[in-house]
Amino acid sequence: MTKTVQGTQSFSRNIDLLQHIADRPRPPVLRELMEECNLTRPTLYRLLAGLEAEDMIIQTTDRRYKLGPRLVMLARRALAQSDIRDIARSLLETLRDRTGETVHLAVPSGAGLVYIDKIESHETVRMGSTIGTFVPLYSSGVGKAYLAALPNEKCEAMLEGVTLDAITPFTTTNPETLKAQIEACRSDGYIFDDQENEVGIACFGAAIFDDRGLPAAAVSVSVPLYRLRDDPDSYAKPLLECVRAISGNLGSPE
Repeated sequence: MTKTVQGTQSFSRNIDLLQHIADRPRPPVLRELMEECNLTRPTLYRLLAGLEAEDMIIQTTDRRYKLGPRLVMLARRALAQSDIRDIARSLLETLRDRTGETVHLAVPSGAGLVYIDKIESHETVRMGSTIGTFVPLYSSGVGKAYLAALPNEKCEAMLEGVTLDAITPFTTTNPETLKAQIEACRSDGYIFDDQENEVGIACFGAAIFDDRGLPAAAVSVSVPLYRLRDDPDSYAKPLLECVRAISGNLGSPE
């Protein structure tokens, strides 16, 4: 007979609620959580109060819920122990030096990816992103590169139910256009994101594969538009060489 661990259900609900808050492009208000989390009002109030008391979430001045300082601290400690960061670091620095631009390393998290490392450009004008930033699958270079690297069934499953909201005026919101971009990425090995996640910033993204030949992470080179060179190969070639080297270090068969 299997024993039920006391408190498991409550713990699972807390984790699910935290994941839901983390995965949203914008911190949710109470009404949105009520509609989407399938919890009764008393249960939701109790969970939110408990998480807030432990500094796992905070409430903003406009009554939205976002991840709190204690969770950020735990995440940073976890990131410091991430093997892929150690494996990739020197290669990411080389990529930054070859392109002259900021490089991000991101891993999957729910309906998007999270930056777990950032190698700053030496240029005066730099990216405003930070480690721990969540980016959607459909609007970011790393996200689309990750999707394209998945088997088609898994890719479609991850996009099922995702609303293609416009993050910027340039975000792809048409599902057929997104599918075409993913197919092009599969053919080229990289994706070009033209201001879809941040106005004024273009990104080149490509996936890292693990020892099973599945995507484990993604890398992007982020370039302010005014510095963008005419030759995309000046970014794409070193990017592809970088992700292949990292993939090889992870034991990828490709």
